Amino acid sequence: MDRLAQTALSALRQMQDNKFDLAHNLANVNVPGFRRDLPNEGNAGFLKELEKLSAKVLPLETEVRKFSNESGQLQNTGLETDVAVLNGGFFYIQPENGEIALSRRGDLGLNAQNQLVNGVGDLVLSDGLEPIILPNFTSMSITDIGEVLVQQAGAPDGQLTSVGFIGSTSSEVDQLVKSLDGNIRKPDGTVPAADQTARFGQGFLESSNVSAIEELIRNIDMQRQFEINVKLIKKASDLDSAGAKLMNLPT
Repeated sequence: MDRLAQTALSALRQMQDNKFDLAHNLANVNVPGFRRDLPNEGNAGFLKELEKLSAKVLPLETEVRKFSNESGQLQNTGLETDVAVLNGGFFYIQPENGEIALSRRGDLGLNAQNQLVNGVGDLVLSDGLEPIILPNFTSMSITDIGEVLVQQAGAPDGQLTSVGFIGSTSSEVDQLVKSLDGNIRKPDGTVPAADQTARFGQGFLESSNVSAIEELIRNIDMQRQFEINVKLIKKASDLDSAGAKLMNLPT
């Protein structure tokens, strides 16, 4: 009976982690460019008692958090501050923690220092991995290769000034994972070198690649699995109690 109960408990622990991923995905279903979290890879480990394997098994997980790199749907917003990556590339951001990461979140804007930032205030970096600072301007244009052009206040119509390129890369995409802060990097915490291969579309936003319907179906399925494993634990307890009663000799 111990093996039955331990197997059910191991499954419940695994579902707890899957529930976390599911909740995180649903919480970010409306975040532009969000990449859906995938369950951690793992295996099972058996405890040893006096050099013998016991029935107690524990779920083992890697620290690598993978994500789905499927593209989200493109939304035509018509806003000059919105930009979408049209191919498999990423652009560079610098979150508040200071560690450079990769992103596809394209709802751009300016902070108090006139630096280009995304919707949560992360700095959008240039091809030299430096903040992009914009002068006072009346309009902005972002080309398909990520060059940021502005119509400065007082300049003749049509005279655009380049303020830099949005740094981008599409190399080593298959090696990218999510760090503990939720941002995308390589497993060692670094980012690939800039190669300027991403292609941008101004006036568009890429939506999250999370399907709310699929996540809700997964939630229902996990709830059923949870109930089944709880019943297995209860059944193991009942069988153990019945066995104990049979072992009691009459007095």
